[in-house]
Amino acid sequence: MNFTLQDNSTILLYYPPPMAETLSEQFPLEDADRCVMCGLCLPHCPTYRLYNQESESPRGRIALMRAVARGEIPMTARLMTHLDHCLTCRACEIACPAEVPYGKLIDAARAMAKQKGETSRSALTRETPLKEIHRLERWRPLLRFYQQSGLQKAARALGLPKALGVKRQEQLLPALPPRHIWHKDYPAIGKKRGQVALFTGCTGKILDEATLQAAITVLTHLGYSVTLPEKQTCCGALHLREGLPQEARRLALSNIEAFRAERLDAIIYVTSGCGIRLIETPSLPELKDKERSLAECFSAKVREISQFISGIPWPAKLRLKPLDETAAVHTPCSLQHRRQQPETVFTLLGRIPGLTVVSLPDSTQCCGAAGDYLLRHPDIADTLLMSKLDALSSLQASLLVTSNIGCALHFQAGLRERKIPMEVVHPIVLIARQLALSP
Repeated sequence: MNFTLQDNSTILLYYPPPMAETLSEQFPLEDADRCVMCGLCLPHCPTYRLYNQESESPRGRIALMRAVARGEIPMTARLMTHLDHCLTCRACEIACPAEVPYGKLIDAARAMAKQKGETSRSALTRETPLKEIHRLERWRPLLRFYQQSGLQKAARALGLPKALGVKRQEQLLPALPPRHIWHKDYPAIGKKRGQVALFTGCTGKILDEATLQAAITVLTHLGYSVTLPEKQTCCGALHLREGLPQEARRLALSNIEAFRAERLDAIIYVTSGCGIRLIETPSLPELKDKERSLAECFSAKVREISQFISGIPWPAKLRLKPLDETAAVHTPCSLQHRRQQPETVFTLLGRIPGLTVVSLPDSTQCCGAAGDYLLRHPDIADTLLMSKLDALSSLQASLLVTSNIGCALHFQAGLRERKIPMEVVHPIVLIARQLALSP
C-alpha cells in the first residue's frame, strides 16, 4: 500500500512478521493488526476529508505507526506531522467493524515518538501542560486588567497580539470574571439524597467558573451535597497527547486518591474531554493490580453532568422558568463518539418550557478544538469550524450549547471574528439560569 507524505514523496509499506529486535515495547502491535484496511473509517475522519490522503486517514496512520514499531521505517518529523494532525476525535472507532482501539494506538505512537526524540514540525515548543496552566493562573489578575481597562481593544486595533506572536491565545481567552472563592463542601438544599464530588479540571476554575458554579447550584437544589476535593489535579488528557503516559498515570493516581470514590454516589464532570480521560483511567499503561482495581472503582463512579441529572428524579417543587429562544446544540466528539450519548443534552434541555432545541448540522464532525489542537494547528482547526459557523448563521439561534470548554472557546472566537451575536453556554448553565428559585 502506498502513502504520500506532505512533500509528495511516496513510501511503500509491507508487513513481514515482527522481529523481536525492532518491536517497540510501547506500541500494541496486536491491536494495530486488527485493522483490516477496509476503509470504512475514511469518510468519518476530519483530516482525510480535508486532505484526501491515506497518510491523513486512520488506516493510513495505523500503517505508518505499525511500520515504525516493526522497524521498517524511521520515525521522522515529517511522518510525525501526519500523526500529529490527528484530532483524536475517534469517530473512526464507531465506524470500525473490527473495533480497532485507535485512540490507544495513537497515544502509544506519540509516546514512542517522544521516546525517540521526534516531534511534529508544526508542534509548539512547550512546557508540560500543567506548567502552562499554572502560569495562566498567576497571570490572571493582569489579564483581567488587560480586558477590563480598554487595553485589549487598543492592542487589537494596533495589531499587537499578532506582532507579539500571541494572537491565537489572545483570541481564545474568554472574559475573565473576578476570582471566585471556592469552598470544599456545598451542602444539599432540602432533603439530602446523596453525596457527589465535582471534577473541576485544571482549567475549570480559570476559564469556566460559570459552568462549575452552575453545576453546584443545580446539584445542591436536586438534593446532593457537593464536594470539591482540594488535591484533585489535571485529568492527563493533554499529557497523553504530548506523549507522556507516565505523567498521565501519575495524575490519574493522584485523582483516585483525592476523590476516594467508594465514599461517593458519583464523580461529576462538566468538561466532556476531561471526563473521557477519567472514565478510561483503567486503560492507562503499567498500572499494578491494586492500582487498576482502584482505577476501575473510580471510573465506575464517573458521570457527565447532563447524563447524571437527566437520569435521576427531580423534586416536585423544582421547576424551570420558560425560555422563548432557540438553542443550537453542538455535541463534542467526546460525547458523540466515545460515549455515544448525544441525546442526553437534548433530554435535559427539553425540560425548559418554550425553548426550541435544534442540532447543529453535520454534528458528527469535529469542530477542530480537540484539546490544544486549536493552538497547535490553527489553520486546520479554523477550516473545520468554518462549516459549523456557516450553519449557525442560517439557523437564527440565539444560543449555542456545548458541553466542552475547548469547543466553547473555539466557537466563541469564531463567532466574534464573524460578528455573530450568539452566546455560547454549557447546558448546565442554561438549566441553572432557568431554575425557579424561591427568594
